[in-house]
Amino acid sequence: MHEPDLTNLTPELKKILDGKNNANVYRMLMHSPNLAPGFTAMADAVMWSKAWPASLRELAIVRVGYLYQSPYEVHQHRQIGRLVGLSGAQLDACAVGADQSALSDSERTVLRLTDSIVQNHTLTVPEREEALELFNANQFADFVITVGFYQLVSNFLNVFDVQREDHDLFPKPADENDD
Repeated sequence: MHEPDLTNLTPELKKILDGKNNANVYRMLMHSPNLAPGFTAMADAVMWSKAWPASLRELAIVRVGYLYQSPYEVHQHRQIGRLVGLSGAQLDACAVGADQSALSDSERTVLRLTDSIVQNHTLTVPEREEALELFNANQFADFVITVGFYQLVSNFLNVFDVQREDHDLFPKPADENDD
C-alpha cells in the first residue's frame, strides 16, 4: 500500500515520527492519525515495561513475528533482542520449527506459551499455572498484553506491506553478524 501524505501532519504526529526515527511502521500508521497517538503510547508502554525481563519480551515478540510471517517485525525485534543481550542463536530459536537448544527452560516456556496464545487465543489451566511459576501476576499480564499487541502490530505490518528501512533503526552490538 502506498505511504500516506505526511506533509500536513499535526505537530503531535510529527513528533511521533521524529521520536521513532521515521520508522516505516510509524509512517504507515499515519493512515490512521486518530489512532496513532494511542498506538504509540501502547507501544512505548509495552517496550519500556520493567515488570519482566526484556530478553523474554523480545523472544516473545520475535516468536509472534515468525508466527505471523512478518519479516519487518522479526528484523526489528531481532535487532532489539541483540541490544538486550540475546544471542543470534537464541533469536534463531524463535523461528517456527527451529532447534531450541540455545534456549533455557524459561525461554522455551515463553515461546510455548506465546504459541498457545496466538494459536488458541487463550491458555489452558495447566499453561496458566506454568506461566505463574515463571511470572508473578504483573509479569504474566504484561506478557499476555505484549503477545496480543504484537499480534496487532504484525497484522498491520502484513496488511499494509510495510517494508524495512534502508537503514538500521537501532545500533548493532559489536559482535552482530545476523540480519
